[in-house]
Amino acid sequence: MEADAVYTNKPPGGVAYRCSFRVTEAVHAIERITDRLALEIGKDPAQLRMENFIKKEDFPWKSPTGWEYDSGDYEAGLKKAMDVVEYDKLRVEQAEKRKKGELMGIGISTFTEIVGAGPSRDFDILGIKMFDSAEIRVHPTGKAIARFGTKSQGQGHETTYAQIIAEELGIPAENIQIEEGDTDTAPYGLGTYASRSTPTAGAAAAMAARKLRDKAKKIAAYLLEVSEDDLEWEPGKFFVKGAPEKSKTIQEIVFAAYTNHPLGMEAGFEATHYYDPPNLTFPSGAYICVVDIDKETFEIKVRRFVAIDDCGNIINPMIVQGQVHGGLTQGLAPAMYEELIYDEDGNILNGTLMDYLVPTAVESPNWETGHTVTPSPHHPIGAKGVGESPTVGAPPAIANAIVDALSPYGITHLDIPITPYKIWKALKEKGITLE
Repeated sequence: MEADAVYTNKPPGGVAYRCSFRVTEAVHAIERITDRLALEIGKDPAQLRMENFIKKEDFPWKSPTGWEYDSGDYEAGLKKAMDVVEYDKLRVEQAEKRKKGELMGIGISTFTEIVGAGPSRDFDILGIKMFDSAEIRVHPTGKAIARFGTKSQGQGHETTYAQIIAEELGIPAENIQIEEGDTDTAPYGLGTYASRSTPTAGAAAAMAARKLRDKAKKIAAYLLEVSEDDLEWEPGKFFVKGAPEKSKTIQEIVFAAYTNHPLGMEAGFEATHYYDPPNLTFPSGAYICVVDIDKETFEIKVRRFVAIDDCGNIINPMIVQGQVHGGLTQGLAPAMYEELIYDEDGNILNGTLMDYLVPTAVESPNWETGHTVTPSPHHPIGAKGVGESPTVGAPPAIANAIVDALSPYGITHLDIPITPYKIWKALKEKGITLE
């Protein structure tokens, strides 16, 4: 394989979306090539993908470039998307519409992301190894504060991190204060981008909480006058095996950590963990888009869009759904609207939002979302990350659908953003007039 690298002040992708610029372009190229190949050999694009997926039983899978994909079930994701959208029925409907000269397209995008940087052996920023951190301090009252080296930009870290700690320690999430991004108080971290917050800082929170749970077990054994081996844990308390009425809640244990801890044990109830992931995480998705194109104005209407994501174990479904909805709308933007336009001298021509089209709720279709779950085997809670995924998968699904609608007229590719003008121009160049 040969590749040319070009240094320019004109970014081909326009802007970096949710830091997925390293993946978005690659997936777009792969998915467009896959659809073009399916057209050339006369095979259904869904079938072609199914035949070439890494099989579930082959994970973990070592890529030719050395990365080890942690887990996945790509067939299940695409099958679920096809079932939700009723793919076979859509193909029948499309065939009927084509007989009438109507423009209907169905586009598929299946992708794997690579997120959660570190590991430190592979990643650094100016020599500083890429890890992330969490510090948890539980006060004698049983309420906690947790500090992180990441910073929420609207992803809902406050909810997600609190839920992770609550699940590990049994402290109600509403009693856990989350503090991020304060360099005066937070443990050192590498920040929020590249869908790395839950894969790294979320993992650090779980590991720090487990350190505290280990200490809590020692204190509970002391208070109950039993061996640690005689204790069992359920979220919120330790109890004696075979005698569940003999127990100590996490709040009682925390109070004892400040007032009645074992001799020789350090007082207090706090822990810090710097998490250096052993591997990246590999979320995936299967998206199907259905478009109708007006024969006179060439206006593109996204009739349906089904997005099935696999981000491992989901901590908060509503948070994830919000991430996916926002990302899909961002993915719609470069596919059909947003573009930085330059003249021949490199001057930008659309430098204001009057000229640069940003999709709003008016342009956004009804996003239909769903999930499959293949936990990451190396992550403490099996999570993978999801923020970038929809911005990666949406553009090629939309582009593939539009090109699919136009393929009977010999159009096999259009550069994004695909606009009504580009469709009109492509048809005109082929001497085609639709009636």
